Amino acid sequence: MSYSFDERLGIQFANAADIRRSLAHLCAPTNKTPVEAADEGLWISDGMDTVKFLSSETPYMRTPMNCLARRIYEALILGGPARSGKTKALIEGWINYTVTQAPGDMLLIYSTKKKAESMSKKDLARSFAATEQISALRTGRKSDDTLTFKHFKNGMNLNLDSATESSLSAETFRYAGYTDYDRADDHVGEEGSKFNLLLKRVQNARSSGMAMAESSPGRVVRNPVPEAELGPHELQPCGGIAALYNAGDRRRFYWQCDDCEAWFRPDFETLTWDDLPDAMDAAKTARVCCPRCTHAIPETDKSRHNTNGEWFREGEIDQYGNVNTDESEIRQSKWASFWFEGVVATYQSWESLVYRYISASRNFETTGDEEELKTFFNVDIGRPYVVQSRSQEIGAHELQQRAEANPYNRGVIPQNGRFLIMSVDVQGGKKNARFVVQAQVYGEGLQRWVIDRFEILTNPNRNGDRVNPAVYAEDWDLLIEQVIKKTYPLSDGSGRVMKPVLTLCDSGGSGDQKDGKPTSVTENSYQFYNRLKPLGLNHLFRLVKGASREQDQLVKESYPDKRSKHAHGEIPLLILHTNRLKNRVSSSYERVEFGARYFWLPSWADRSWFDELTAEFVDDKGNWQKPDRAANESFDLCAYAEAGMHKLGGDDINWQSPPNWAADWQFNTHVIDADQQPVFERTPRRRYRHSKGIFG
Repeated sequence: MSYSFDERLGIQFANAADIRRSLAHLCAPTNKTPVEAADEGLWISDGMDTVKFLSSETPYMRTPMNCLARRIYEALILGGPARSGKTKALIEGWINYTVTQAPGDMLLIYSTKKKAESMSKKDLARSFAATEQISALRTGRKSDDTLTFKHFKNGMNLNLDSATESSLSAETFRYAGYTDYDRADDHVGEEGSKFNLLLKRVQNARSSGMAMAESSPGRVVRNPVPEAELGPHELQPCGGIAALYNAGDRRRFYWQCDDCEAWFRPDFETLTWDDLPDAMDAAKTARVCCPRCTHAIPETDKSRHNTNGEWFREGEIDQYGNVNTDESEIRQSKWASFWFEGVVATYQSWESLVYRYISASRNFETTGDEEELKTFFNVDIGRPYVVQSRSQEIGAHELQQRAEANPYNRGVIPQNGRFLIMSVDVQGGKKNARFVVQAQVYGEGLQRWVIDRFEILTNPNRNGDRVNPAVYAEDWDLLIEQVIKKTYPLSDGSGRVMKPVLTLCDSGGSGDQKDGKPTSVTENSYQFYNRLKPLGLNHLFRLVKGASREQDQLVKESYPDKRSKHAHGEIPLLILHTNRLKNRVSSSYERVEFGARYFWLPSWADRSWFDELTAEFVDDKGNWQKPDRAANESFDLCAYAEAGMHKLGGDDINWQSPPNWAADWQFNTHVIDADQQPVFERTPRRRYRHSKGIFG
């Protein structure tokens, strides 16, 4: 018996065959691997538009992509250099596979919520719109397509978030992944490891679930292990993505030599170049050499070797480069972990790698600054950086013994000293408020001496009361005579003295209260700088502050004009990259043999000075950290002096023709003869009024 609507209603029954055809994609069988699905229809963002995803461009990503669909693994870990195609393959490629082939709720964790929203608005939005199969599964409703939540017709949900206690609790997913794992901390609040929390989110899915983490390394190796004690594929112990990789089956990407046919890892050490004085010329000679037969492979063959390359677990390749098929000797794990280096990266040329390495190495040798070298290994090579500085292995006792072996007098400019910098560390608050002052001399080759260290504790203008820089603005005036205008005699006994070329002072410190109102070191420091202007002394004084976030410049001059009643864009404030400055200081005092930037440690100083110099340590992210209640004034003051030297242009001095403030004593403008009084004030230039003439 058939039913029909009244013709006057204009309503007809839908055709079942048409419904089946239009919704067939919702129940399509899972018959493609992630790589096949991506090569068939995935489009990805290239920064401006969309381009077709081709696994042939990054063939080293094929095996990791396909492992995302293998039920024998519960997690996939991948580490490597930045901009190597790993994120596109493991994020957009994985989303494309799950949405079109194996639907299931997915959670993607980014380093920050803002980053998640940015990726959603740009990369994912472009990819979803251009990929036909994904676009067909979008519902079209605004509520199903927000910045952090996507719902598809087949019932799949995609959540984008950052690693927080709430995002990694309660909910259940089939798939969960981290991108840029090392850009955030390894732990979430008091909950513990963020990756273990992620595994819990997919545990209910059992073998059909998958957790993933990918990143370029962002941790440093503080205590490297001898290579002989590491496994063949094991990375140096550190946190982040490297620790996850070491916990897996440790797969590395191999090339096969065209000559000896042995398999070898194309690590950075296999990249060779001619030793030429010009870095660019040397970089153009880059080639990979087989570590067994030294057969040279030009960069034009990189694509072919990547296509023919293979991933091998730890133990699958023996020491002779031959394949081992004995599973009992091969590392087993439920985590498939992969690692490759920048030599094989499609978007990284060998010429660029060599040029950046030579530049970073020369910069480290010249300045002792490891930051550029660390960035090269972590980002370009994709290897956890081993801290070059051995400062943490040197104790205060050893440094003091070295100082006593090369004594010099306190309060005297040494024979080779060229210019003097004063540094002030401000201690505010109710407990032990004071000014801590240090005098540091630099000489030819930027060798340095600490010639004095003292504290300003009382103010004679306030009946000898204890100073408090956070409360009493007048206490700052003590710095004029006792620091800015302080001079030291030369060691030649001529009676001549040297005056400071610059004084740097901390602008922060603990606050306090005065008359029931909060006070701060910062406000008082700004007031003091303004009082120096009419005295003609402001050119000899600079306030400093540690950078609250990473900055490219070692020392950046800014002019604060907000959140202060006394700064309106006219007070110069030096923003310091404290990590890099302290790296420089530690590199100088760890140097045993005399040379450029050698630190002549003060033999006159007591043990506490050396304890302060070695109080801090480097954490897993390469940042200097101070233990609670530890004193570190010596280290801070040396860093301030390093900043002042750099600001003056000390790194670029041509010692054959130095500036007048760094010249030999007989030509140095800051060396004052015994029969003269030092002049510190700068006389303001007279302004002339010129007639504009009859034409105005």
